[in-house]
Amino acid sequence: RLNGERDMRRSGRVLLIVLAVLVVLAGAGAAVVLRLDTRAKEQHAMLERAISARETWLSDTRVRLTENGAELGSYTLDDLGLVESARSYITVGLTQVDLLPQEEFEALGLRERISWSLGGRGSAQNVTLDAASLDTAKPEADANRVERTAPQDARVSFEDGKFTLQAETGGNTLRDGAVHDAIAQALTGVVNMGQEPQTIEAELTDIDCYEVPEITEENTAFDMQESFEEALDGFSLTVNFEKAAPQLSFEQPTQTISQEQAQALVTLNADGTVLVDEAGVRALADGWAEIYDIPNTKYQFKSEVDGYVPIQFLDVSYKVDCDALTKQVTEQLRTLDDEEVVPEIACYRDGEPFDIKDTYIEVDITNQKVTFYKDGERIVFTDVVTGLPDGHQTITGLYYTYYKATDIWLDGPDYHVFVKYWVSMTDLYGLHDASWRSNFGGDYYLYTGSHGCVNTPEEAMKTIYDNVTDGIPILSYHHERPVQEEPEETTDTQEALE
Repeated sequence: RLNGERDMRRSGRVLLIVLAVLVVLAGAGAAVVLRLDTRAKEQHAMLERAISARETWLSDTRVRLTENGAELGSYTLDDLGLVESARSYITVGLTQVDLLPQEEFEALGLRERISWSLGGRGSAQNVTLDAASLDTAKPEADANRVERTAPQDARVSFEDGKFTLQAETGGNTLRDGAVHDAIAQALTGVVNMGQEPQTIEAELTDIDCYEVPEITEENTAFDMQESFEEALDGFSLTVNFEKAAPQLSFEQPTQTISQEQAQALVTLNADGTVLVDEAGVRALADGWAEIYDIPNTKYQFKSEVDGYVPIQFLDVSYKVDCDALTKQVTEQLRTLDDEEVVPEIACYRDGEPFDIKDTYIEVDITNQKVTFYKDGERIVFTDVVTGLPDGHQTITGLYYTYYKATDIWLDGPDYHVFVKYWVSMTDLYGLHDASWRSNFGGDYYLYTGSHGCVNTPEEAMKTIYDNVTDGIPILSYHHERPVQEEPEETTDTQEALE
């Protein structure tokens, strides 16, 4: 009996020990499970952070485009079309559990979390940017805002009468694809590993970004003589005598130096200089002078009302200035300039140069007008009353101002009048105001004309007086009015067509 009780007590102790061991083993297992779960959550959080860091790098990294160090623009990867394809690479191979937000992952069952940790969990991928999807529309637009100079090919240049070889020169015009290539090169080797966002520098001149000349001194042969002959091809130089003297009438208004004549007058020197046969040009000018010189004719005056009219009491000659014309033509042949030449045709009176222009007073008796030009500007154009044709007509001729006065009395056999302004033509005749008149111009001079002076409205006379100085030409004349051309008769058919 004692032995039985002893055995029972021993068996109870063993059972208690076994139970204690089982309890200890159970506690140790729970701790292991807890550690596995904690690690699973940390691993998933790390994966989420890795993905987020790579996303942040994609959104905040920029590419800075420069040219010779000067910034053209700064662009996000999205601006350059690189984000969409790069984003898809970050999560390649990841499962739905990998991509769960952390809160949702932690809401999964314990077994699922530990199974994910111990099983085939994924990892965020490092991403190399794919230049195949690179879109450079924006940086190209910025680059094109820069003022560009195209490269110049090597060429034969002709300037100031000389042919020279001009070497090729570079420019800063961007070649096609330069912006794309510069950015693509800058992106080479860049890997998104979730690091801090960065600025990627893309310098255009790190590549051959500019257009280059196609024709160079090395790849092309140049022939000066050939260039000279090409420049003469089709050459034709017109000498316009009609423009030189529109007041004169010429049967042949112009002369022309043809290509053949020019080729006979010019040669190319060994140094590329164009040489001109000046003696040959002078012979041409002298020959033209024989055609266009007009000796012993009447001076053609440009009247204010009727245009050019002959002044019967002014005998003159018109002569081509052969010296000046030779220089003009020689210079244009030397520079192979085919712009029209207008020669100088000078007027001579008594062997001296003569012309009425720029500053003068015109007394047009025919039209009863006085015009005053000063330094090429018309300052007076007015109706007047000249002398009564029956014995008191206004004198005609070319006179020069020499005396002016204000507030004087004019006396004659049958008049005693006061005038405010007087400008002399001669001792007896001049221009003055006429306060006793209310009408000027027209035909008033035919029946109420002056005693020979030129009666002028007071306001116009004051302007003449204020601006006149001694020695100004006064041309007093009358002339035949130009014949007005009758309009051509038209038929009923023509009128209908019009």
